[in-house]
Amino acid sequence: MTLPMSQGMLRTNLRGQIRQTPLPKWKAMLPLYEAVMNAFQAIQESSAHTKHKIVISVERETGLLVDENPPIVGFEISDTGVGFDDANFDSFNTAFSDHKVDRGGKGLGRFMWLKAFDEVNISSVFREDDSADEPTYWKREFRFDVDYDPDMGSATQIQPQPVGTTVRLSGFRSPYKQECPAQLEQLAQRLAEHFILVLMQADCPDVEVHDQGTKTSLNDFFHDHFRDDTTSSSFDIGGSIFTINGFRLTAPRASKHRLIYAANSRGVVTEMLDQFVPNLTGRLYDRSGKSFVYLAVVQGAYLNEKVNNYRTDFEIKEEIDDEIGFGLFNQEIRRSDIRKKSIEFAENDLSEFISGINEAKKQKIIQYVRSDAPQYKPIVKYIDQFIGEISPNPTKIDIEIALHKELHQREISLKKEGAKILTEASKLDDYEGYRQRLAGFMEKSNELGVSALAQYVAHRKIILELFEKAVSQEKKTERYPLEEAVHKIIFPLRSTDKETLYSQQNLWIIDERLTYHSFVASDKPLSGLEDFDSGSRKRPDLFIFDRKMAFTEGPDEGAPINSIAVVEFKRPQRDDYSDPENPLKQALDQINEIRRGQFKAENGRPIPVANDKIPAFAYVICDVTPTLKEVLIERDLNPTPDGLMFYGYHKNFGIYCEVIDYGKLLSDAKRRNRIFFERLNILSGE
Repeated sequence: MTLPMSQGMLRTNLRGQIRQTPLPKWKAMLPLYEAVMNAFQAIQESSAHTKHKIVISVERETGLLVDENPPIVGFEISDTGVGFDDANFDSFNTAFSDHKVDRGGKGLGRFMWLKAFDEVNISSVFREDDSADEPTYWKREFRFDVDYDPDMGSATQIQPQPVGTTVRLSGFRSPYKQECPAQLEQLAQRLAEHFILVLMQADCPDVEVHDQGTKTSLNDFFHDHFRDDTTSSSFDIGGSIFTINGFRLTAPRASKHRLIYAANSRGVVTEMLDQFVPNLTGRLYDRSGKSFVYLAVVQGAYLNEKVNNYRTDFEIKEEIDDEIGFGLFNQEIRRSDIRKKSIEFAENDLSEFISGINEAKKQKIIQYVRSDAPQYKPIVKYIDQFIGEISPNPTKIDIEIALHKELHQREISLKKEGAKILTEASKLDDYEGYRQRLAGFMEKSNELGVSALAQYVAHRKIILELFEKAVSQEKKTERYPLEEAVHKIIFPLRSTDKETLYSQQNLWIIDERLTYHSFVASDKPLSGLEDFDSGSRKRPDLFIFDRKMAFTEGPDEGAPINSIAVVEFKRPQRDDYSDPENPLKQALDQINEIRRGQFKAENGRPIPVANDKIPAFAYVICDVTPTLKEVLIERDLNPTPDGLMFYGYHKNFGIYCEVIDYGKLLSDAKRRNRIFFERLNILSGE
């Protein structure tokens, strides 16, 4: 007895259908995946209460004597599922069948079989529980190739025997044959990765791979190399829920960290994570020393809906189209949106490993900046913002490129916003408001301060205008600002040059030479400095020193420190100085305390040096009022012709001294910069 044949669609134009079926050569295993997934689904349909099993047998080319792994020429997939009953056979004969649509079936998988193989032979036993006391068993055998005739697949009644299906894919074609992994371990790994979401389910049947007398349990392979430390989470994009799982693959041949986009529990698209997370370029090591690569698998109803008919890709936009008007009302989820959330999960899942990698890189970059590229010193404080974009084992060239790129990007950002900031800042009445805006802007956009000459000169013009306000009498109160207002313009309070952007350092107002320093501390106790060892609690307004670029220990080479400078600020128009208590004495005492301390090299070790031999400079910035003038004359300092500055060399202390009136400091700074202001035509208000 034979069952009646269903009339399907595969009678005509099968060759054309195969010809139009897309199958890239790098998807060589997709036909095998489709056959194995059919086996999983057949088992899901089965009502038999038995331990189900799938066997994937590898068929290799025969007659080769020397090759341990001859080329694969075919596969045989056997399962204990429901079998090719009439419903399944009718679905097989119907292109775009919706028989398995609820499980993600597209009705096109078998066309890929003939894209990569010459023929497919199918043998299936199924049973029908009709009204008879005993069920009837049927067997259906047929060959599926480009000349396939559905009438040849009729079923014949047989004696009871185990139900199931065997699908044999024969005649592996080029170029797919060459792209298929030749070694059993690689083959098992690829299968485990593709079906990772099925293998992790509690009701997953036993799956074995047979090859040249060797049997490999895919379930055990998954448990040994994937299952441990599995993590999972979910995220929402525009109302669509996605689930993501993280796996640590310990198989020795695995080398790339990957993000797999899955649909209906099957991997569809794989992206290499090192394209987006440079830290993930090599195997990672857990606390026990075992190495692994990381797999993140993301799935969701949205991906199930968007997978194309042949499961080679998703019909999802990468980014918003550039068409006019597109995106104004579009709420479509992009692949980049899913990727971003998935990468956030992966980075969080691997945070303990990535933080260790970043710390090692950070130390290497800091050392490079110190020894080879000091011009990048100001952006070291932002290193955490871009450290993840640098490869785990960077060469000096890699570090230089990364730092230059970071600097360039910040300069581009500055050019877009700098002109606006400077223009608006010139309208501000208070320095503090401008300083906060400028500091905030520089913090976000440019760690080197104003890089272009025009912007830098405009910046100086604004600084001098604000400086003039800081030393002028307030109209409402008829009082002068405190010295802090002046101090903050020259250099921020309670900071060092390691913490302060170059754009916030205005030492040039006092002396252009002070900008060429190795170290600056502003209003910080000597005992609390990293680069200097002292027990003194004195807090110079500014403590500056400059290391020599190179020095030896010979007797004639001099000290390894070029100079020491101390700057002391006093409130404008203060006029209550006495000889024992005056700013010059304060500055001299501070230098003496510094000379009792110990300078340190950049590596933190003390520098053996005779501090009293180091040239020292004391700057006092104040108004030269009558009481102060008397003190300075008694100290034998020399006045300039205009009487607004006193200078001299204190022989007992070995210190060069300058006491500069605020008015002279401001006018001299304007004169030095006037030529630049003229060039930029920004002399308004002069």
